[in-house]
Amino acid sequence: MLATPDRVDPEYRTPFAACPLCGGTSALALRSSDCSGHPLWAPELGREMRWVRCADCEHVFTAEHWTERGFDAIFRRAHPTQLAGANLDQTRFTWAPVVERLCRHLGRAPWSSDLVWLDVGCGNGGLVMTADEFGFLAIGVDAREEAVRRLSALGYQAQVGDLEGLAVTDPVDVVSLADVLEHVPYPRAALGRVRSALRPGGLLLVSCPNMEAASWRAMDLAGANPYWQEIEHFHNFGRASLTRLLAEEGFQAVDYAVSTRYKSCMEVIARRF
Repeated sequence: MLATPDRVDPEYRTPFAACPLCGGTSALALRSSDCSGHPLWAPELGREMRWVRCADCEHVFTAEHWTERGFDAIFRRAHPTQLAGANLDQTRFTWAPVVERLCRHLGRAPWSSDLVWLDVGCGNGGLVMTADEFGFLAIGVDAREEAVRRLSALGYQAQVGDLEGLAVTDPVDVVSLADVLEHVPYPRAALGRVRSALRPGGLLLVSCPNMEAASWRAMDLAGANPYWQEIEHFHNFGRASLTRLLAEEGFQAVDYAVSTRYKSCMEVIARRF
């Protein structure tokens, strides 16, 4: 079993019993970080975040994940960047190249068909708005009610929900997880739900930090890597580990790009097979 730290409040955190990717029960302590400076932090969450590395598959993850009560404490607030309404043209400029790449891999223009795009964890809605502008039937899903309310107020389709409860009645053409997969305790189960939501041949977009990037390594050397204090993250992936996980869960990576949205961020497009 993975070791548990002292003074962890079981109402807010629960330890991983095993590696969430391979099920291995041996992990090496990697580092501890003080997360109290995070803008979404609350005292009941505790100050320490412990990161470990699986001795079997080398996946890097947090020793504990939030309980439902812990998630509630975090989701009481939101970053301004997680809500729609600001810098709308800048979000268009940011997301347009991503949507263009998805269109090329789909092989058809969205305005000439009924292509459905489901953006899970839509946040400020920038991707939903841009996909809609290109002609997709774009639907946003977010756990924060305020994010959904603001996006809906602008005339876009949005609903409250999260990746843990993702279910659709009719398979869609595109699912995007823009800085979402690292937020869920068990990524394999989440990708299984995504695969069920996609039609065969449909596309998945995943963006998340890349711990193999040069900028990540430089931030580590400078002792200034904000991702070790990111209380909404449970996992750190590299390009190789992410594409391997996708392949194991029924997706073939077809496109890789460097994201301009966050430090050390990567974007992978994968096709459901």
